[in-house]
Amino acid sequence: MNAELTLYDYWRIVNRRKWIALMVFAVTIFSTLFYTRLQPTVYRSQALVKIKPPASYSRIPGSVAEDFDPWSAVATELKVITSSEISERAAAKLGMPPGRKSAGEIAGSYRVERLQDSNLIALSAFSADPARAADIASAVIDAYRDFDLEQKSRQARKTLEDIAARKTEVEDSLRTLERQKQNFIERNPKTGLGSALANQLADLEIKKRELLEKYTPNHPELLNVEQRIKVAEEKLEEIPAQEVALARISRELRMQEELYTTLNKQYEEAKLGVSSMVSFVSVVNRPMPENSPISPNRQLNLMVGAVLGLFLAVVIVFLLENLDVSISTIEDIENFIKLPVLGIIPNILSEKRLDNWLTNIFKKERYTVDAFRSVLIVNRKYASGVIESYHTLRTNIMSHLNTKESVSLVISSAGAAEGKTLTAVNFALASANSGLRTLLVDADMRRPAINEIFGTRKEPGLSDVLAGKADWREAALESADFIMGGLDFDQLMRFPGIENLKILNSGTQPANVIDILDSANWRDLMEDLKSEFDMIIFDAPPVLLFVDATMIAKHASDGVVLVYKAGKIARGALKRAKEQVGGSNARMLGVVLNGVRASEMGPQYGYYYYDYKNYARR
Repeated sequence: MNAELTLYDYWRIVNRRKWIALMVFAVTIFSTLFYTRLQPTVYRSQALVKIKPPASYSRIPGSVAEDFDPWSAVATELKVITSSEISERAAAKLGMPPGRKSAGEIAGSYRVERLQDSNLIALSAFSADPARAADIASAVIDAYRDFDLEQKSRQARKTLEDIAARKTEVEDSLRTLERQKQNFIERNPKTGLGSALANQLADLEIKKRELLEKYTPNHPELLNVEQRIKVAEEKLEEIPAQEVALARISRELRMQEELYTTLNKQYEEAKLGVSSMVSFVSVVNRPMPENSPISPNRQLNLMVGAVLGLFLAVVIVFLLENLDVSISTIEDIENFIKLPVLGIIPNILSEKRLDNWLTNIFKKERYTVDAFRSVLIVNRKYASGVIESYHTLRTNIMSHLNTKESVSLVISSAGAAEGKTLTAVNFALASANSGLRTLLVDADMRRPAINEIFGTRKEPGLSDVLAGKADWREAALESADFIMGGLDFDQLMRFPGIENLKILNSGTQPANVIDILDSANWRDLMEDLKSEFDMIIFDAPPVLLFVDATMIAKHASDGVVLVYKAGKIARGALKRAKEQVGGSNARMLGVVLNGVRASEMGPQYGYYYYDYKNYARR
């Protein structure tokens, strides 16, 4: 077999199982719609938040604005917004009862994300009520802003408290030194020079401390101040001890006064910082209720369902194709069993649509009688086109037999429900239509059907003739019997050549079919029949189910034709049937490919049917 598949082969595979593909696609679409319907309706409210310190905030004591990095700060704030602390505060603002349950409900109803290359945070809240979604977003923003303000002002308050404590200590020290100086002067009223030197020395010490903050110890200006301090200290040593003590007290007092002035200034700045503290969070876009739900997205779901349905349909079709061990093309059959395909019988649909569904989709084995009658070629609906396929079949058979004498054929199949009876009946009608004297024999004594199709008596028939209980001339039925049977009278009368057809039904149901077939005088019977008829057609049971067909083929036929319904049974069964027929020393003529749609046959065959139909209408 050709391993390479063309584009048309892929189309043929899909087209052959198009109903399965459509069913899978439809089930997927309906499942998607059902799933979409079950999903709760969700509304979204969006807000945009900016993280940045105000411009006036950069030099406030205790602030962190000087070290603010927007890139790392936004990543941190995303974690803060989604924390349980913010969720609990937002739940409290919405009037929900305190606890983890309320916080968890709020935490699951919003999400945040950073806008690319910016210090903006997009916050989205979700709820079944659009107004509720907007309220959740507003509560989260307010809770986050309050939390941010508390965190930012905490350091400033701590700085203010530290400065205030230090200021109190310096005030106490000043009071103590002032009382000491006052008491010392009262006890030593003549002292004063030392105080001036002490003040001068204190000024120099303060200046030295300021210079140390700017310069190194070896700076010329700093060395000059140290020299002046040394001179002042030497002069203090020359004055009385009382003056030295007063100078020391004055110097300490002066230094504490300078420190107090500095602390007092820092204290006022810290108070200003606390009062001026603001949050880094500002709202760019306030959350607003949105009237259009974001979930379920029906259009998106339907699109995804359609794509998934198409994908599953194709996958299942090709999976079934790989699991299918039957044969569908002429070339595959001929290459596999090394026998010719004698004819191609197109798929004929019954006028009973229910029967078509039962047989094609649910694999019912046999049409009802009314449905069977509607697919016979006596029906003018099929006479113009389908009858030509049976004429072609007869021509190919005669070409293989290479004879102009009377011919007897056994039409069978490998398994059940492959269309052997329909093929046998229509083949007999087509032979009669071409002017051949035709005898159709119902050799399926286990499950006869021809008598029901034509609405004629079942007995006497083949079993009675083989048992010697009746003569075939008495058992054979003519066109007058068909007209009185179940077929439409007008159709029969309009069908050319119906008078050339005779039918021999199965007859009485025997107790042992094999004994009757094996013990019959087939030679005399066939000589007699061939003297009267040009074409004798035996409708035999399936080869793999019963041995009847091989026994009839061995004794009474010029060849066996196997009917194979495209895609019905495994290819191995067809090969086994061929071997079984050959093992009985019967002649295997070939295969009839039955039930083939023109779209499945490939362009090299399918177009012939379309061309024929168009040509026949002219």
